[in-house]
Amino acid sequence: MPEGPQNARLPAAPEAGFAETRPDARDAAPRWSFGQRLALAYGAVSLLIILCAGAFSAWQASLLTTRSEELALAETRRLAERVGGTLARAAQGIATLAVAEPLARGAEGCGALLNAAHLTMDAEIRHLFVTGPDGRVLCATLPGAAGRLADSPTLRTIQRTGRPANGLIGEAGLGLQGVIGVGHPLRRNGQPVGAVTAALSVEELRGTAAGEPAAIPGLRAWLLDAAGGSLSLLGPQGPIPALPEALHASFAAPQPVGAGHAAHGGTFFLKARVTDDLTLVATLPQHMLRAGAPLEVALPPLLLALILLLGMGALFWAVRRSVIAPLEAAARRLEAGEPLLPPGDDGPPAEVAGLLRRLAATRTSRDDAAALRDALLAEAQHRIRDHLALVATFLRLQERQLSDHAALQALRAAQGRILAIGTSYEMLDDGPGGLVSLEGVLGRLARALAARDLTEGNATGIQMDLRPIEVPADVAVRTALIMNELVTNALRYAFIGRAPGTVRIVLRPLAPAEGAAGAGFTLLVSDNGAGMPDQPRRGLGMTVVDSLLRGIDARIERLPGPGTAFLVTWAGGGGEG
Repeated sequence: MPEGPQNARLPAAPEAGFAETRPDARDAAPRWSFGQRLALAYGAVSLLIILCAGAFSAWQASLLTTRSEELALAETRRLAERVGGTLARAAQGIATLAVAEPLARGAEGCGALLNAAHLTMDAEIRHLFVTGPDGRVLCATLPGAAGRLADSPTLRTIQRTGRPANGLIGEAGLGLQGVIGVGHPLRRNGQPVGAVTAALSVEELRGTAAGEPAAIPGLRAWLLDAAGGSLSLLGPQGPIPALPEALHASFAAPQPVGAGHAAHGGTFFLKARVTDDLTLVATLPQHMLRAGAPLEVALPPLLLALILLLGMGALFWAVRRSVIAPLEAAARRLEAGEPLLPPGDDGPPAEVAGLLRRLAATRTSRDDAAALRDALLAEAQHRIRDHLALVATFLRLQERQLSDHAALQALRAAQGRILAIGTSYEMLDDGPGGLVSLEGVLGRLARALAARDLTEGNATGIQMDLRPIEVPADVAVRTALIMNELVTNALRYAFIGRAPGTVRIVLRPLAPAEGAAGAGFTLLVSDNGAGMPDQPRRGLGMTVVDSLLRGIDARIERLPGPGTAFLVTWAGGGGEG
């Protein structure tokens, strides 16, 4: 039977001279003085305070700007509600006139009805009209309008849809400008026979609208009807600007209901619903919505930050002058071999000088002790590897003297466990700080198991997919032992009575857990063999695995088939030591 890598010569321990050079390497590295570290801490804290003050100022400015935008939107909606209320009252009065059937009263009776109704309506209603089915005016409060053909957007909408219209701009054909039309159809026996309409003066609506929103400087408003007509309602007279698509999208959104807003080109646009046929569009320069001058917003938090920085600076200066500077001066004199306290110097007190003397005396002994410890540890590791190799040799010699199959299997299992431990110690010097390359340990062990145990079962080989990861030595030893038990069992029993197959080993690192000393890993050992029963008989191998898992606070789970697969998870952190 091939002996595998058990006979491989273990690397010699590092020479003691290596340990002796480590303190010098540490001393050669640049070190920051305590005063420099204190200055760095002060600078970092100062930067953090300034950043916090700036972030608070930006947050406060954004909050105030958002509140200004919400106020402007609320005022725009309130203005739209005032105009909408006026149009709703006009529409209610027109609907009442329609019920009175003015066409049935004749021209004189119709005119008297309109004049009487006009006296009871709001001042914003400029004129009332009753038109016949041909669109000609039968009677009106506007002198000279009777008999003329009315061609207004309101009348055309009523004739086209047969429904009331509320809020269409313009009364073309009757000599009226700057008006908004409200109308209601007249019916007889269910058939349209005319319409009654009202023209509302935009000038009167401007007086109504000039109340509450006037407190917002720079606010301008227009009325926009469904046909695209517009009239200036608030602010200087002028055409309505081009509206951005974002404003229409915001207006169509469900929140807030019947209103929308968008910013474009330094202008803040607002849109609110007046009636189904009329909307109100307002604009406001964006700088008017800002929280104020940047200095006004940032001044209070910056003043507070400046006070904190001055207080911390005074504290750090006092600590450096009273504590750090005397200690640094004494340390420089001590390293230069000069008297610790020159005559007449009122430097550090005697307690500080004595402490520095004791620290200087103990530094040399500390470095020597560290070098001796490293040398002894390397020698102990070297002897452990040699002893493990010697024990493995004895077991192989004993194996050749046995004919009992059970005893032979027990000896080979013991050899595998010794091999796993020896492989881990062989690579202990390869990793920094006592860490071991786990993928190297498992790779060497897997190759040794393949060379030794492939002849025992019906397996064709071991497939490995190992990612690099470094773990403490005790974790590496126990993990190698766990893999030895799982792989050995798969090689010997997974393919009995079946076609040849392979054993697969997959090692993957995990992200470091909070508070852990290092990253964890997952180890998957699987085969494509017959698979274990749902309730397998628990032998010595799985008992050993459970004990090893508890030692490093890891867990194992059996994954569903085909074949047999075990997943070992170690979450990270230190080993037992």
